[in-house]
Amino acid sequence: METAYMLLALTGATASFITFCLMRFPHIRRARFQPSGAFSFLVSFSTAFVIFFISVLAVYAQAVRH
Repeated sequence: METAYMLLALTGATASFITFCLMRFPHIRRARFQPSGAFSFLVSFSTAFVIFFISVLAVYAQAVRH
């Protein structure tokens, strides 16, 4: 079960990092979404933190359930 928790945490951290990069650096987005420009550092970091926090809650919920 410990492996499952680690995979959930790793997936959440990866999703958080990818979200930050996609919001902050528009040149790596698909062409359709590039014109909207880069988001500020604060918005990008906040959104990434929210996604990471949700993944931590998911890991915690799984740990409490078992």
